[in-house]
Amino acid sequence: MVERQPSKLHTRVRFPLPAPILGPILITVPRQGKSADWSYLVSEKNLQLVDVLAAQRRISPYVNKTPLVKSHWLSSLTQSEVLLKLENVQVTGSFKYRGATNSLIWAKEQHITKIFSATAGNHGLGLAEASIHVESDVTICLPVTASPLKKQKLKTYSVSVIEHGEDFDVCEAYAKRMATQKNAFFLSAYNHPEVIAGNGTVALEMLEEVPQLTTLIIACGGGGLIGGMAVAAKAINPSIKIIGVVAANSPAMLASINAGRIVRAFCDKTIADGIWGNLAEDAITFPLAKELVDDWISIEESEIKSTIFEYLDNEGMLIEGAAAVAVAALSRKYHKPKPNDRVGVVVCGGNIAKQDWREILVEHLVGAGKA
Repeated sequence: MVERQPSKLHTRVRFPLPAPILGPILITVPRQGKSADWSYLVSEKNLQLVDVLAAQRRISPYVNKTPLVKSHWLSSLTQSEVLLKLENVQVTGSFKYRGATNSLIWAKEQHITKIFSATAGNHGLGLAEASIHVESDVTICLPVTASPLKKQKLKTYSVSVIEHGEDFDVCEAYAKRMATQKNAFFLSAYNHPEVIAGNGTVALEMLEEVPQLTTLIIACGGGGLIGGMAVAAKAINPSIKIIGVVAANSPAMLASINAGRIVRAFCDKTIADGIWGNLAEDAITFPLAKELVDDWISIEESEIKSTIFEYLDNEGMLIEGAAAVAVAALSRKYHKPKPNDRVGVVVCGGNIAKQDWREILVEHLVGAGKA
């Protein structure tokens, strides 16, 4: 089982507010008119630590401050100190609740009450839960191939759910069209500054508890988590290393980083469904990842599945594929910390379908029996 350690700090760290670390990023700000169409104002804004701190103030009454615990398994394996940020025990079972809550509170401040969004599942669960507190009219669009567990959980909420398309990209395009037709605001699961800022609060909590962290290892799909965490972490400690990890079957961000611009990548089926899909052409997460992430790692599908089993075996918890992607960077020794390093790994979610984890257990237990 996971050893939980009490926080070493009893008071909140007062972080400095440095100057912006990036140039202006274009952000679309919605304005609802009297007609059936949405019009947009385009403004320039620097996403920076102050935005993440503002998000922390907004969401603190609603989110869990999740445990940051030492992994004896990974620490022994890497001969360094490895700490796990357990966002798999966050409300709704994923870090996505942070960005969803912050963005809905922001939307209410802007007098936006009707929201459409596309999701592979976790962002939708976050919005559905947050809508209870914020009292927003939320419609969730998800692919017909979405995780059965996430579909089942969404049905317990009083939000509208539409299943459309075989993959996330098709589903997202549909959700955008529907938002326009219904005079609603489309809220991206990753491509909105308030979503990114909310997600960045994960880094605040980690560095409040252990300011000496030298490295953060973070799974990346669209970049909403790594973008927000990198903005906060680099502002607090410019020397901290940010390691981005993608699923080999869904390498959109890594392909774009390698190309120096946003490109479409071929995305195959992956058990890491939470980080599946391509980037929007205007993804504001791309410049964040390009400027702030120090290194990138790609994890094969078989390695993700094996890591889910190994994490259960060593840490006593079932995690979803997207979380296993980050853990695999260490367990498969793609990233090799120095002996004095203190490495933080974000276990980003625990919403794995019963069929998926059963197949993994059978495969590995039967395989072990044959060995």
